[in-house]
Amino acid sequence: MTNQEKRKNIAILFGGRSVEHEISIITGLQLIKAIDTEKYCPIPVYIAPNGKWYLGDKLLDRNFYKNMPKSLSSVHEVVLLPIPDIGGLAVLQANANALPNPESYKGKDIIAIDLYFPAFHGSYGEDGCIQGLFELANIPYVGSDVLSSSIGMSKYHCKKLVEAHGISVLPSILISKEEIQKNLGHNLANVRSKILKTKDFDKFPLFIKPATLGSSIGIAKAIDEPSLDAALVQAAKYDTAVIIEPCLDNKIEINVSVLDQGEITASVVEIPVAAAGGELTYEDKYMRGGSKKSGDLSQSGMANLARIIDPQDLDPSIKSLAQENAVKAYKAIGCSAAVVRIDFMLDLNSNTLYFNEINLLPGSLAFYLWVKSNPQMLYTDMITKLIEQAEARHILKLSTLREIGFKALFK
Repeated sequence: MTNQEKRKNIAILFGGRSVEHEISIITGLQLIKAIDTEKYCPIPVYIAPNGKWYLGDKLLDRNFYKNMPKSLSSVHEVVLLPIPDIGGLAVLQANANALPNPESYKGKDIIAIDLYFPAFHGSYGEDGCIQGLFELANIPYVGSDVLSSSIGMSKYHCKKLVEAHGISVLPSILISKEEIQKNLGHNLANVRSKILKTKDFDKFPLFIKPATLGSSIGIAKAIDEPSLDAALVQAAKYDTAVIIEPCLDNKIEINVSVLDQGEITASVVEIPVAAAGGELTYEDKYMRGGSKKSGDLSQSGMANLARIIDPQDLDPSIKSLAQENAVKAYKAIGCSAAVVRIDFMLDLNSNTLYFNEINLLPGSLAFYLWVKSNPQMLYTDMITKLIEQAEARHILKLSTLREIGFKALFK
């Protein structure tokens, strides 16, 4: 048996039904480019905005996505069935030239997959939905489980959990989309009044964002009542709930990555830099600089963001606190077989470090932070460690008793 035949088939899933769709494509293609191809055979699996799954080598070309939906006819349409022990992807509609590798076939209609590596951002991929499908199919996968993913995706509930574990967070209010819609005819006066009468929310500016999205989509800073109304309506376009927080007037953002490599460890910290010196925007994160002409994916996505890694003028005690709280939050949320990025805000007026949010699948999987850590970890090695941890977790789950036979039914 050759080395090529011994390789494990790793399905890299990206795209998905989320407004962060294109960011997931960038993350997925970066991951495929970085994976150790001596050990693994990466199988690109693209989930289109309509929810259909596709497989084929043509998915590796960024121009493929410019020519959709026409280009979709050149790849397989596949699906993961929620049935234990099938393991692979069932072919719904085959294309003779779309198969990524002949060794991938398990049978006539099943493409064999040894492990699934989701590279989604946002709804239906980062929030526990796809993880639930993996669990039903009883297959190994990289990343946190259903419960941890769901908690981590909800900014409000995640903050309440980490706060209960002694980590400082800013106060927040959760407003449902239904409440915003119900009050639209009254210029949101009722909702606005409820917010402004709440302790810590009686003065502007206030920060408004969708409760379960990332990539700075739908966020806004409200500086007065009209802008608050507009921000609530804007955020509600993207989510079923909106979170409101006080806006610190003198702060810096501090990010740190946490990785499960048998031991939970934290990377060096970074300070991301916004173009206008304020809050980071979608454009700051994904469209500044980069390598559009060269097509260099290593400098796309969050890897393209201007940042100061391991800033030398940042108080060492703040760095240590960010790393300690990041590891503590990772454990409190219950993450496993995962790399995450945790974002903090440092209030420069009070020197207080606040947990802001956890990014369960950060752009570029935060490899840029681990390259600068001590000891250094390259992106390829990180991917290998995550796959190994996912396999170990799956073996542990298999040891759990799931059946006790029929007893009560025939009593």
